[in-house]
Amino acid sequence: MKIALIGGTGDIGSGFALRWAGQHEMIIGSRKAEKARESALEVSRILEGKGKITGTDNATALENGEVAVLCIPYEHLSSVTTDLKGSYSDQILISPVVPMSFKGKLFEFTPPSAGSAAAQARGLIPEKVRIISAFHTICAAALQDLSRALKGDVLVCGDDKEAKELVFGLAKEIRELRPLDAGPLSASGMVESLTPMLLNIARRNRMKDAGIRIIEERRL
Repeated sequence: MKIALIGGTGDIGSGFALRWAGQHEMIIGSRKAEKARESALEVSRILEGKGKITGTDNATALENGEVAVLCIPYEHLSSVTTDLKGSYSDQILISPVVPMSFKGKLFEFTPPSAGSAAAQARGLIPEKVRIISAFHTICAAALQDLSRALKGDVLVCGDDKEAKELVFGLAKEIRELRPLDAGPLSASGMVESLTPMLLNIARRNRMKDAGIRIIEERRL
């Protein structure tokens, strides 16, 4: 499967490329194709040439991807999705985007009027594109470290069952990640809000790479 990482030259994009390159063709996208090519070469170097990783501009990456991941900060969501509107076909789009800000000593969830970044993206892309909200609580630094098992849960929101199942499969390909169905796309705001909460907890308790794990209590 061809996976396009839109704005994929940063930590989260590199992490996905490193974790999925063994099973899929990775296309790293950027506003500047040269920057994307440099990122692809670095990922290939780390993987010692294993897997197929290429770099190009965001539009070309999206046009060639069967699945696309928005690896961009929230503040670029509107411009990037609008600029790329003509490059979509019938891809599945994964959004790990979180609208948040840092005020004083606290990270705050700052959702748009649509209620979540995923819902906002839904309104900016063609209707035929199926959007799934996932991977918000996965630490980018941990994702990049191939020696680590992430031992966390991926909370997945979306309205298309087939697209959800595909994202479940991608999550399972990352060692010790467990995907869980968190509801329709309209529930994405609740999941997105967990990211600033985790960052606040990590800062206040001097924790590193905090994540989410849902525990099922069982009677003895």
